[in-house]
Amino acid sequence: MRRLSALLALVMPVVAMATQYTPPVTQDDLDNPHKGFMLWGTTWSQGGAENHYGASIYHVYVPWRELETADQVFDWAGFEQRHLQPILNDDPQATFVLRPVADYPDSVGTGLSFYYTGGQPERDYPLFLEQPPLNIPAFDYTSCDGDGPGRTPDWNNAAFATQARQLIVALGQRYNGDPRITAIQVGLLGLWGEWHQTGCPTPEPNDAVKRLVRDAYVTAFPQTRLQTRYARDPDAVGVNFGFHEDYFPSFTANCTFGFPSCDDSGDWNLEYGLAHVVPAARQNWKENPVSGESPFTAQKNAWVNDTADILTVIRNYHFSFLGPAGKHEEAGFATPLNSIKRTLGYDFAVNRLVIPDVLAAGMPLAFTLEVTNRGAAPVYHGFAPQLHFVDGGGVTRGTVSLTGDLRTVLPGSTTTFTGQFSLPAIAPGSYSLRINLGATAAGQRAITLQNSPRDTSGRVTLGTVTVQAAPDRIFASGFESP
Repeated sequence: MRRLSALLALVMPVVAMATQYTPPVTQDDLDNPHKGFMLWGTTWSQGGAENHYGASIYHVYVPWRELETADQVFDWAGFEQRHLQPILNDDPQATFVLRPVADYPDSVGTGLSFYYTGGQPERDYPLFLEQPPLNIPAFDYTSCDGDGPGRTPDWNNAAFATQARQLIVALGQRYNGDPRITAIQVGLLGLWGEWHQTGCPTPEPNDAVKRLVRDAYVTAFPQTRLQTRYARDPDAVGVNFGFHEDYFPSFTANCTFGFPSCDDSGDWNLEYGLAHVVPAARQNWKENPVSGESPFTAQKNAWVNDTADILTVIRNYHFSFLGPAGKHEEAGFATPLNSIKRTLGYDFAVNRLVIPDVLAAGMPLAFTLEVTNRGAAPVYHGFAPQLHFVDGGGVTRGTVSLTGDLRTVLPGSTTTFTGQFSLPAIAPGSYSLRINLGATAAGQRAITLQNSPRDTSGRVTLGTVTVQAAPDRIFASGFESP
């Protein structure tokens, strides 16, 4: 009985007494993973773009020709060494948006064909598709509404459909769940992998091959986020793809905003597609990211000349990142562009954390954590709140992940997570308690919170906690002796 009473005396202070931490909330311009601005990464090895505003996402086209060197023979190492590694050498925090492509108009002029060998530099798919036994027809063109030259395979050929599905399966086996991937854009079909043949209607990808490719991506990438170009039928029917709007903001919202070259009269416009074609897709942003780019000067200028409306559209359609084309390619616009970057994607702050004021290793310890997302979108990748116990010399002696799926914290909302955690075996004493949102996959950096003060690693310092010896260690030192 005396031993039980002593144990209860040790446990009760941990359970009954608690401390609440409420770190000040900030509005800083943070560089966090999988959100913000995106840079052109396809030809990075030929000379990278200037990174003026802390971008860490890179858009990389995946030429089918480079990747599949013979039927079902894939050069993953070569592709990554040529396209991803040069970016990682310059930015070790880089993540990627990949878009497979079989026809990119003017591959030579854009540098896409830089690594091609064997002639026909405007052909972006492997030659074996045209050769026996597949014999898939192909069509040369000089211009499709001013875009070209190029060479298009017959999208609707049965052999092409089979080969396309096999490629997508292989892509999934390589990249599904890869923490380096911000999103896969479901390309491959049509000009630029955008599932259309504007200006060259023959051959236009038909609905049958679109459905086949659409469904193949869904099956191949159950973990990695997916985007398509248009809110169209059948492109976005029955799936929860996110969208990449490449005429942002002209073809994004209805034209009441007065954006340059706006056209909301058909399904090339995102709002029109969501309102009239695939209404169910309006909620797709809850599971997959929305992004966009601005290829024309007037569109880029709208970012800085009409920032208030740009921010409204970002919030209304839940954009996570913008680029590779946009005003962020130019220096000198820090004030408006930092406000855009801060709004894009998630923006997490801790309102309060409640834990016992005396902690002991190996014991169940209750917590309450309140988190607010002030951004425009959810976080789409795996992150968990992490507590770090740092000793007086600045060494982290223990790290604990708290239960709570941050992907459920929608923009503009506050979520309270409750549960229990257990300390690792660390020495009794006083520690600095710090918090961040740690990655649940190896090789992915943590999220920095909108709170202060932060240490050099981006962790928010909450205060000092006391860790006492675990009860079993006390007993082992002689407590149980008569």
